[in-house]
Amino acid sequence: MMKNISIGLLVGTALLLPALEDFASGRSVSAFTGHARVGSNGDCFVPENEFTVPSIKSECSADFIVPLTVDNAGTKTVQFTSRAINSGAACRAVANDPSGTALSVSLFKSVPVSADYGSQTTASVVVPSMGVFFADCIANSGAEFYEFDYTP
Repeated sequence: MMKNISIGLLVGTALLLPALEDFASGRSVSAFTGHARVGSNGDCFVPENEFTVPSIKSECSADFIVPLTVDNAGTKTVQFTSRAINSGAACRAVANDPSGTALSVSLFKSVPVSADYGSQTTASVVVPSMGVFFADCIANSGAEFYEFDYTP
């Protein structure tokens, strides 16, 4: 009996390890966790609930930010999945320390103008210990944001 329990525990642990490795290596955050940078523009961003890809769609030109939880300080990038019907939408990575004195910002990467979602990766930013990290996007009407991937 004890041998069966031990084998079951061993198999269960072995099945869990790949999931833990994925979690440690990267994290995906839905665009649903984001919001308008300026509160009065909150109505610009609406859920676009397609069956396969739920996203946030912009109905005007406004800034959209997605907070990203950080486990460790270090150099980080953001890969964002999005699409747009017009050029002009873009995202970048931003990091800072709690007192706002260690700003690190990547250049904007354009949102693909396409009927299909595409992914872009920002340049690296330095996230300090106890720092904040987020994706900062400029949206125009018709831009859609789906997912933001990064290493915590």
